[in-house]
Order: sequence, then structure tokens, then C-alpha cells
Amino acid sequence: MWLNRLYQNNVFATLAYLLVVLLGILAYPQLPREQAPELSGKFAMVTVTLPDASAEDVERLVVDPVEKMLREKIKDINHVNSNAATGSASVNIEFKDIKQSLYERRMQELRREIQALALTNWPKAQPPGIQEANSFSQDWYKVLVYGPGNDDNFRRQARQVQRDLQQLPGVANVMNKGLEDAELQVVFHPERLAALGIAPNALASTIQAYFNDTSAGKVKVDNLDWLVRISGKDNPAANLANLPIMTAKGLVKLGEVAEITRTSQTALLGARFRGQPCIVLMPFKQPGANVLQLIDRIKAYIDTRNQLSASTGVKLYLLIDTSDTIRNSLKVMEDHAWSGMLLVLAVTWLMLGTRLSLLTTLAVPFSLAGVFIALQVTGKSLNLSVLLGVVIVLGMLVDDAVVVIEAIGQHLRRGLSSLEATVAALKEVWLPVATSSFTTIASFIPLILVGGFLGEMMGVVPQVVCLGLLVSLVQALWILPAQAVVIVKPETKATWRDRLRQRLQLTYTRLLIRLLRAPKRALAALAVVFVLAGSAWVFDWIKSDYLLQPPNYGFFVTLEMPTGTSKELTLAKLEEIEALVTPLFRPGELRASAIESGTANINGKALEGHQYGDIWFTMHSEAGRDASALLPEVKKAMARLTGMVGVWVEGESTALTSLGKPINLMLCGAAGAELDSAIAELKGILGSIAGVHDIKLDIVTGLPELNIRLDGEAVQRAGLNPSTVSQTLQLLSGGESVASYTEEGETVAVRVRAQVSNSHDITSLLQHTVVSPTGGIIPLSQLVQAEQRVSPASIGHIDYKRNLTLQADLDKEKMDTLAANKLIEARWNELKSRYPNIHVGFGGEMLAIQEGLGQLWQQFALGIGLIFIIVGAQFKSYGLPFLVLLKVPMAFAGLILGLLLSREPVSLYTLYGAVALAGIAVNSAILMFSAGHDRLAAGMGVVHASVYAARRRLLPILITSFTTLMGLLPLALSSEQSSTQWRPVATAIVWGVGFSTILTLFIVPLLYRLAMGFGQRLSRVKFSPSASDNVG
Repeated sequence: MWLNRLYQNNVFATLAYLLVVLLGILAYPQLPREQAPELSGKFAMVTVTLPDASAEDVERLVVDPVEKMLREKIKDINHVNSNAATGSASVNIEFKDIKQSLYERRMQELRREIQALALTNWPKAQPPGIQEANSFSQDWYKVLVYGPGNDDNFRRQARQVQRDLQQLPGVANVMNKGLEDAELQVVFHPERLAALGIAPNALASTIQAYFNDTSAGKVKVDNLDWLVRISGKDNPAANLANLPIMTAKGLVKLGEVAEITRTSQTALLGARFRGQPCIVLMPFKQPGANVLQLIDRIKAYIDTRNQLSASTGVKLYLLIDTSDTIRNSLKVMEDHAWSGMLLVLAVTWLMLGTRLSLLTTLAVPFSLAGVFIALQVTGKSLNLSVLLGVVIVLGMLVDDAVVVIEAIGQHLRRGLSSLEATVAALKEVWLPVATSSFTTIASFIPLILVGGFLGEMMGVVPQVVCLGLLVSLVQALWILPAQAVVIVKPETKATWRDRLRQRLQLTYTRLLIRLLRAPKRALAALAVVFVLAGSAWVFDWIKSDYLLQPPNYGFFVTLEMPTGTSKELTLAKLEEIEALVTPLFRPGELRASAIESGTANINGKALEGHQYGDIWFTMHSEAGRDASALLPEVKKAMARLTGMVGVWVEGESTALTSLGKPINLMLCGAAGAELDSAIAELKGILGSIAGVHDIKLDIVTGLPELNIRLDGEAVQRAGLNPSTVSQTLQLLSGGESVASYTEEGETVAVRVRAQVSNSHDITSLLQHTVVSPTGGIIPLSQLVQAEQRVSPASIGHIDYKRNLTLQADLDKEKMDTLAANKLIEARWNELKSRYPNIHVGFGGEMLAIQEGLGQLWQQFALGIGLIFIIVGAQFKSYGLPFLVLLKVPMAFAGLILGLLLSREPVSLYTLYGAVALAGIAVNSAILMFSAGHDRLAAGMGVVHASVYAARRRLLPILITSFTTLMGLLPLALSSEQSSTQWRPVATAIVWGVGFSTILTLFIVPLLYRLAMGFGQRLSRVKFSPSASDNVG
């Protein structure tokens, strides 16, 4: 027989086992380490810079044309999120889940269309930036370059550091903040030019004409070719100073009417670290790179570079360093896995003995080795989600082996040889073992299909579980039996374990018989349990916190000063905040703090301006508390500050997550009285709900604006070209870049601008003059019409529509996110008829929760359907799968009662564990029903079959249940902060499996007896002679 030949070749099985384990051991250390799996997708970001343009101009000139182009010419777009801010625009594009080749084609089309728009719409702007990404969650870090002087050497060293970081393996790109391009500035005094009759645009045109390097061609002299080159950029500062400028009074040199200095563009960012100026460099990790190795490379580079600080004049510091947090988190999960493995070994040793327990537990390294090999082959990383899958499946890996080895032992005790007992055992249990594994896999497979935030965080968990179970099934049905033929021998005398098993079986049988004699009482008790669990769920006896936050080891304080505040005043206020917050840390908690002014993220929008700034505080991960315990004290300290528009404190993980706030209302509608009234109503609704605080509308006031329109008739009467007036206004404001040259590999722009005067009236700008073709002097105020207004700092678009966002934080001790948003929705529905043109959508955490709940219910239904098909196929019955699936509500009842007793909140992670629990819970019922059917087929009565099947499966059910529980127990009982998100998954399975195991041993045999008895009575009635006569 082929089974005999297969199991006799134990050498083949053992060598295959050792090969897989060896490859797994080699694969494990090579897996890239990171804290969370990368959120894969197809993305693109387009950035366009229009210096000093208002948000409305940026929207009109950049965002609207780009979005129009995307709608009409680029296909396969899922979402578009755009933001027009003062001086810049960003358009974030999310493509559908398309093939990589098609994605690359779409990116080529996007680049071509953006370049065409740049040539026609923004010819004088910097080239637009187009970045593509296959990961939404690219890790990034902050490297600070700081030193005592903010000079050319400081910027040159920072650029060299940026280039060096870009060359490190694992770095995708390096962005910078505060590292502006070098400039040679020609600063003229308008009054001096006016006195000499020189037009500012003439000054710019002269520089543009002279400052050129031109290749004129070749000239032959005595049959020898000479190259002719017109040089205008040599020794640029000196040559520019000597340029002749024609005036009504004769020639003057440019150096006599303007100051020529080498500097840089006006840096918007004013950063400070340890009291010194700094430049922020942000390396982004390549997808698939090892986070820990990358951080170690960056640290090594920083250490090497800092040794040269005496000669370079700068030092480097890694502000955002997550390596310790990742290492600690991975170590905690690895410790849980090792603890679970030892507990599993202890349970199998107690029930099976040393030899059989070791043989059974060999399934764990074999299965995990198969998982690690598959992770390496598919390019996956080792992260907390992978280790969670390992912890979940750990106890289940031995379930199949336990059933097989226990069946082999039973047949050995009947006097069969090792090979005969092994073959007989496999014939008996291979189908229920395979069915049990496949039902568990069936409950996890739908979880692979979960999308959104929950799917991105947990998608790899069911993959690990399913793969581990499949590998363990191979071990249980092939390798274990082949090894058992050689290792397992019949016992010659009874041991204390035999006596323990017999005592357990005898006590259990007596209790079961007593219960079978009083079925009504047992069913009534079960009904009471269901009613209690249902009441706890319906009446909200269990607290809800659907999105548990991981520990924070950093936070930042965001500041907004009054519009028009200088960079120096904003920096001074930030330094005051830093001085207030630093004493709140306990000794050894604060790792570093850094100040950045000129940019901030407020209400989810990136804003630029000298009135904005923030301070990053990072903590040591081994500190006794995380940032969440410190934030209330920081907020109290911020309440004492005065002189600013607003100050906000947010945890690092909360602020950087893509979920948004607990309350995030998106309003679409035309600006006007209706929209203003709707916003006021919504603010009132939010203010009336307990626990809602920090209500903010994302309308941020921008800089005051002088809107100028040329007076065409006045310009024509003066005989001027309109471009002359426009260019003069530009030179008097921000200046104009008229030429460029290269120095030491760095491009240096030549900018012409007027000397900035500290005026108290913006209209004084229009008192400057323009020289007419006849030599007359005409004030700009006679050539233009001007009005003053205040423009928004940014304008947001979501999927091609303007939108406003009303956000708020929530005290989740008083109300959970889902309940608060439902209450807001109910109250808005009572009022929305008054605002027919206003649409309110719900985003932020609410969107993630609704998406997660909807998908979990859908995947739960799919899993139940798959389990029904598998069980129905095994038993060839339509009714028996319903009995098996009764284990699911039993497990859910145990889960609910467990949460009620432990006071754990319900979260999406808890419900995720509940969906997985469905497949785990039914396994014991399958084993018991399979044994019952075997005995019915052998001619036993229903009662006897129920009792003997339960007695036969008692030990396998106890062992498999305990191994599952022991594998998860260390994580379920963990108090580590890094386990905050994963503990609910383990808790759900532990409570559900523990409670359902008790019901399996007592209620499931009763249900089987009632169902099979009813079926037999129905069958006898249907085929009795009297019934046939009646039918006839």
C-alpha cells in the first residue's frame, strides 16, 4: 500500500524537514525589519512653486489646469487631493490597483502633460516636481545640520551632506527644509535710479544683455580654426559692478547705483537646534529596504561626519530615530512567541509525555521556517503584523499533530505495530484534521481581502496564519507519521499520564451523562448565557474604542502667530515655548527638541509663512512613560501663553497618521451666507456634545494682499509697454531672476530687486515712478488700480471639488468616535433641509471605522459560507454544518462575556480577532461530529455514539484548545505599550476559544444527540409501512 511505503521512508521525511528548517533559519535574519508593513499602492505627487503667489492665484494658475488635465487625459485615477497654498501647489494622485507596466505608462503620460502645462502656464516658474511612489507609508527621518554661522560654507556643507545621504543604500530621495539656492543679488535704490532717470526694468535688461556666455562660432586664420567665445560670466560680482548704465547725465557703473552681494534666496524656514541655526534634511526609505540597517547607516555617517566638525564647521544630529522603538517592539513580540512556544511544549508534555511532546512540537519550527522562507521569496519584511500572525498561529500549528499523534497512541494501545498504528490512525483522522485546518484557513482567507486602514495594517496577518497552517498540515500528514513509525513505541506499563487521562475521561463521561439526562436545564443555561452576552452588546455594557493608538515617543507643538509676524518674532515665541515645555520632562525622558519656523501643518494642511512654526520633541523609548502621559501637562503650559493666534499640541503618531481627527466633517458648497450659516450650525452641534473639544475650521487667514490691475488707458497715454509696468512692480517687490551661472557645481541665480524699506503703508509702493519714453517721470499710482484684501492661506480640493473641513478632537473616555459621529449625523439630518446646496461628508477616524466595520461583516459572512461548504462536503449533509456553526455564537458569547469581565474595550482589532475566531472555534466540533458519525456508521445508537465520541475526542480537544490558548496567552496578558494594538486580537481569541471549549465538551454532544435523534425518528416515520400506506 502506498501509505506504508510513504511512512516507512522516514529518512526522506527527516531530510526534508531538516532542509526546510535550515532554509528558514537562514531566511529569518535576512528579512528586512520594520515596525509596520508598507502600505502599498500607486501614487504620484505633483508640486509646483510660484514664489509669492497668493493661494487663489495658485489655485487658478496651477491646481485648476492640472485637475482639468487629469480629468480629461489621465485614466485609472482613484482619488485626487490638491492643495493651493501661498507660493506653492501640491496635487496628490492615487491610481487604481493597476499593473506596474500600466502604472509606468500613466506616469509617462502624466510627466508629458505636466511639462506641456509648465511651458504654457508657468514658463518662469521652477520646473515642477513629479514624484512617484509604490508605498503610501514611506518611512522618513530628520537629519539636522547645525552650526554657528548661516553662511555660504554652512549651506555648502548641508548640500554635501544631502548628496552623501542620497548615496546611502536604502535611501530613495532626500528632501530639505531651509536649504535655499544661492543668489547673487543686485539691490538698487529706487530713489537713486529715479534721480538719474533710470527705469528699473532697464537696469534688469542691461544685466540680462551683458551677463551671458555665448559661443560665437569658428574663424579660420592661416588654415587654423579659432573658437570665438563672448564671455560675460567670468568673475561675476566684479564684472557686474563695472557694467555701464546709460543715464540722462551720462554713464554710471552698476556698482554706483546698486549693491551686489552673494547670498541665498530668502529662506522661509528658520530652524534652530541647541541654540544654533540648522537645516533639516529628510531621507526617505526605499520600499523594501531594511529600516534598522538604514538607520544604522545614517548614524554611522553622522558619527563619521561629526568627527570632521572642526574643519567643516557643522555638526549633524538624527532627530527622528525609530530604531530603538522598532527593536523593542519586535523583541517584545518575539518574546511573546518564545513564551507561547514554551507553554505549548509544557501542555503537550503534560498530556503526551516527553517523547511525544517533542515530536508534536517539531511542527512549530517546521511551519515557521516555511513561513519565513515564503516571506523572503515574496520580498516581505519582518514586522509587528507578521509576528502577530506568528503568535496567533503558534498554538494551532501543533493542533493537527496532536490529533494525529493521539490517534496513533490509541491504536498502539490496541496492540498494533508502529507502522500499522500509524496507517490506521491516518485513515481515521486525516479527513477531520484536514477539514479542521481548512475551516480555520477559510475564516482567515477573507481577512486577506480587507482593504482600507485595517487591511493595510493587518493584511499580512492572515497570510502568515494560512501559510503556517498549510505547512503544519503537511508536517502532520507526512513528516510526523513517518517519524512516529521509528520513534513511537507501544508502552509496556501504565504511567501517571495514563492514569490522569483515564481519570479525566471517567469524570468527564459521568458529567456528560448527567447533562444528557437533563437537556432542558442545559439548554436553558445556554440560553441564559446568550441573553447575558446579547444584553451586554446591545446595551453597551462594554466600552468601545475602535482605533487604539500605538505608544507615542514624540510630539510637537504647532504655533500660529498674527499675520505679518516676522520670522525673528516667531522664532522667539517658539524658543519661549521650548523653555516652558522642557522642564516638564523627567530626567532621562527628553532625547532632543528642534525648532522650525516658516512652515506648519494645521488642520491637515501644510502652510507656509513666517507666522507659522513648530517644535519637535522626541523621547527615549525606554522612558517610563510615553508622550500621551505628558501631553495634558504640555497643554496646560500652553494655556498660559499670550500673543499668538493659536497653539496646538499633538502626539507624533496621531499627527502623522493618515486617518485624521476623530471628528472630520467635509463641507462642499459655494461660499456665501448659506455656507457660513451651515458652518455655524455644525459648530453649535459639536459644541453641545460632551467630550468634543478643539473645534477648528480649516480656513486659515493668509497674508494681506495688494491686488493691482493695470489701467490700460493710462498706460497707453503714457506711451508705455504694459510689460514695463508689470516688470517694474515685480522688481520693486520680490525681484526678478534675470540670469544664472555655475560656481563649484552649484547654480547661482542673479536676482535684481529694490532695496526693502520699512514702510508703514503698502500704498507707498505705488509712489515709485516709471520713466516714460519721453523721459518723463510717472508715479505707478497713476498707471494702476489697486485694492487691499486678505486672501486665504490655502485652498483644498478633494476629487476636483473645493472643500472645507471642520475638525475636532474627542475625549474617548466620555464618548467613542462612532457614537459621536452618529450623533452629529442625526442632528445634522434634522437641519440639512435648510441648506439644500451644502453637502456634509464624514472623514477622518469615522471613515476608517465605517470602512473597517463594513468589510469585517462582509468577510465574516464569506468565511462562514466557506466553512459551511467545507463541513458540508465532509459530512455530505446540509443540516450538520448548521450544528457545527452553532459553535460560532458560543465563541462570540464567550468573547463578549470575557470583555465584560476584563473591562477591555471593543476595537476594530477585537472584531478582527472575532472574525478569525469563527474558524478556530468550529474545529473541535468537527472532530467530535466526525467521531460520532464513525460510531453511528459502526451501528451504535445515537446516545452511545454521542457519549463515546465525546469521550474519544476529549484529550485531542483539550490539548488543541490549550495549545491555542497558551500560544496567545502571553500576548493577551501583556502590559507592554508596544502591544496596545495587537493585544485585543489575542484577547478575543483567548476568551472565545476558552469559553467555546467548555461548551464543546458538554453542549455540542447534547446538540448532536438531539439532532441525530430527531433525524432518525424523522427517517423512521418517513419510511414506515403506515406512512407508505398513507402516502399511497
